[in-house]
Amino acid sequence: MAKYTPEEKKRRKRRRRRKKMLRLAVMGVAVVAMAFGMVKLVEGMIVPGDATVETGRTHTVLHIQQPNTDVSKQIDKWYGYTGEVAQTINLENTIPEIDMVRVPESDPVAISYFDDVIFLGDSLADGFKVYTRTGSLTLKDSKAVYLTQKSTSPRTFLQPGVKIDAGEGLVDVWAVIEQRQPGKMYITLGTNALMGMTPQEFIASYEQLIDKIRRTTPNTVIYVTTITPTTYRTSIQKPQLSFDRIYEANQLIAQMCRNKGLGLINLYDVLKDDSGYLRSEIARADGYHLTPSGYQQWLDYLITHTLYAPWNPYVTAAPAAEEVQPV
Repeated sequence: MAKYTPEEKKRRKRRRRRKKMLRLAVMGVAVVAMAFGMVKLVEGMIVPGDATVETGRTHTVLHIQQPNTDVSKQIDKWYGYTGEVAQTINLENTIPEIDMVRVPESDPVAISYFDDVIFLGDSLADGFKVYTRTGSLTLKDSKAVYLTQKSTSPRTFLQPGVKIDAGEGLVDVWAVIEQRQPGKMYITLGTNALMGMTPQEFIASYEQLIDKIRRTTPNTVIYVTTITPTTYRTSIQKPQLSFDRIYEANQLIAQMCRNKGLGLINLYDVLKDDSGYLRSEIARADGYHLTPSGYQQWLDYLITHTLYAPWNPYVTAAPAAEEVQPV
C-alpha cells in the first residue's frame, strides 16, 4: 500500500471534499430542473380566467381546462388545493354558470313595459312575434318592434346594409335601431347559428354584434336569451344541436353576459324537461320550434324577469331589493 505524506493526505482530502460538493451541486440543479418542469406542466393545464359558482368569498382553486365540465364538480375536486401553482381568486369576479348571471325574478311588469323594446333574432324570435300578438297576454297593443327573421345568426345582422322583413316589408336593421334608440332590446340567436358554426365561432360573432349595438344605441339595456333546448330526438338527429353543444354555447353566452354587462334571460331552464331536453308538450314537430303554449311561457317569463328600475310599470309594488343594473 502506498504511503502518503501528511501534506499529500490533506490534498487528497480536499479533492474528495470538492468532488462531493460538485456531486451535490449537480444533484441540486437536477432537482430544481425537475421541479421547474413539473410546475410548467401543471401550469399548462391552467385556463385563463376563473371558474366557479359561488360568490362573496375567496377560495384557492386550481383550474383545469375542461370546457364541458360542470363547474361545481370542478370546485369539489380542487377546492382547498394549496400547491404553488394554485391561484387565489375573487369569486365575485369569476366566470359564472348561467344561474349566477341570469336576470332574477321580479314583480310582473305591465305590457306597456315593452313599448320601447326591440326584439331581434331568428325564427324562434319570429315565432314569438306571431304568437304573442294573439295570446292571452298579448303584445299586439304594445309599440314593440320586431327585427326577426328565419335562418338568421349574429353574422346575418353584422352584414353591411342588412335588411329583413319586419312584417311590413323590408327594413334596414341598423337604421331602425339608430332611429328608435330603444330603451330595451331582447336578442334571441343561436339555434340557426349552431347549424353552421362552432360554439366558439358563434360567440365571437355574437360579441361583435353586441359591440355594434352598443355603438349604435349606447343607452339601451340589452337582454340576451339562452339557446332553447331541443327534444331528445332532434338532439340525436341533428348533432349540431346536441345537448352538449347547446350546453357549451349557453355557458359561453353566460360568460359574455357577465363580461359585457348584459341581462341573461334563461329560457333554457323554462322550457326544458327533467333531462334537459325540450318538453314534448310545447315542441313543434321539428323538435326545436315552440307551440303557442311554449311562447306563452316565454312571455310570462319575460314579464316576471326584468332588471329592476323605479320607472318600470310594475303591476304590483316594485321590488324592495336595491336596484339591479347590468354589471
